[in-house]
Amino acid sequence: MASAPGNAEANCRWELGLTGCFSIHDIQSGRNVTPQSRKACALLAYLAGRQGQNVPRDRLAAMLWQESDEAHARASLRQALCDVRSATGCDASPIIADRHHARLDENAVRIAGLSVGDDDDGECEPLEDLDGISESFDSWLAQERARLTEAMVEEAAAHVRQQLDLGHGPKLLPLIRRLQRIDPLNEDFLQFAMVAEYQCGHAAAIRKRYREFATRIRDELGVSPTFETTKLEAELIGALTRAVSPPRKPWAA
Repeated sequence: MASAPGNAEANCRWELGLTGCFSIHDIQSGRNVTPQSRKACALLAYLAGRQGQNVPRDRLAAMLWQESDEAHARASLRQALCDVRSATGCDASPIIADRHHARLDENAVRIAGLSVGDDDDGECEPLEDLDGISESFDSWLAQERARLTEAMVEEAAAHVRQQLDLGHGPKLLPLIRRLQRIDPLNEDFLQFAMVAEYQCGHAAAIRKRYREFATRIRDELGVSPTFETTKLEAELIGALTRAVSPPRKPWAA
């Protein structure tokens, strides 16, 4: 997921990683500057979700330190803000705060999306290490995970379409596998996978992916792949095995 519109890329100092475990990296040095405190990470994650909007400090304190009294909660918030500044660099902070509000500095922070270079390392979800901060935070976290997943998948799918058009299927396979784990019944993602396998020259893999998908949607939904997908599978295999012209990609129509 890209940084907010209008943010100059050159001004960004930090990158937040929200897929899998929360992280923050210094862009120039590449150094991981994630605070050790889970509450400080939760604070950054929540402010990232507010996309640069000011949030009252009282609300932050009450959410993250739900079981503490007001004075202790506010003191803990002050410490968390110090922890963020200490971890990310004492000359600046990704959080802009005054006596009453705090917000993420969107001019200095960008949000990482689903990376094409990521290894195919199993299931992961946004902010997977931030459960159990408090009941209020967990309630927000469930909604935020759904929002992040939708946004990241939309961005990743657009990237895959563009890169497949350039013939970069082999390097896209790990990302496509991740998309299919997130939404295994998405037929567009099957089409991505088949085209990527075609670009790798893998006729058997095209057939295998199609059959596995067809079996799954038949068992779970009682339906069959669309005519368009079935035609694509046949044409891709034909292009590899009979040296016929490759088909148009469905999204290029």
